[in-house]
Amino acid sequence: MGSIRLLLGAVIAVLALVSFHVGGANGFSIGSICNPLLSATGPWISGHATFYDDHGRGGACGYGRLGSELFGGRYAAGSPRVYLGGMACGMCLEVKCVGVPACKPATVRVTVTDLCPDRPPNTQWCGGGKLHLDMATAAFPVIANPRAGHVPIQFRSVPCAPYKMLKLHLRGNMFGWLEVTALGIPGSGKVLKMEVAGSDGSWVVMKRAFGAAWAVAGRPMRSPISVRIAIFGKLCKLVAKNCISGQNFNGVDLSCAYSVGY
Repeated sequence: MGSIRLLLGAVIAVLALVSFHVGGANGFSIGSICNPLLSATGPWISGHATFYDDHGRGGACGYGRLGSELFGGRYAAGSPRVYLGGMACGMCLEVKCVGVPACKPATVRVTVTDLCPDRPPNTQWCGGGKLHLDMATAAFPVIANPRAGHVPIQFRSVPCAPYKMLKLHLRGNMFGWLEVTALGIPGSGKVLKMEVAGSDGSWVVMKRAFGAAWAVAGRPMRSPISVRIAIFGKLCKLVAKNCISGQNFNGVDLSCAYSVGY
């Protein structure tokens, strides 16, 4: 009976893996277990789109200048139902216009970097639980004539670019407060959990401060400090070993190599 249960469990696991569509860049893999899971392409979801310019501010996710450098003019602000309190920050979406003469026969990929708040003048589009993307002024014209102002769309989650380095924006110091915003997350682009460890090797769980920023307070840490990011439950974690050094990190931007842990 035990062997039958084990066999059944193995069959279910295999079916779960093959049910994902393997995408991403050719030859890109961040781990034999993680890669098929993280390369899943989601179903098309119906919504609407408008456009705006964040003027390089990086949006409510807190990406700032690094976001402008990494994502260029391919970003979008999500309505609260899309943004999900910051959980969608960094998520990569493929968008297409549907059903109106203004549509163009093309799709565009954008990264969620901002919130389209449920307040004037955005209430009409981003309020009331609507699924809405306020796209960058450079991204919207790829799928539709800007003169339309707003168009119905379909969008879906797609694998992000095969970033080989993590980009980190830091605030704080080693004496009891550290805030980390991470960009260039492979796979879905989302950060599900973040931890840091000082030179003693003890991992400390951070809390989401806002958007894509995670913070820990009240515990001094000796550098070098390592960062561990969960990107698919407990299975897939990116580990940037000894990435942060020094005593004062306020305003520091880093590029860190990473390995894959489970």
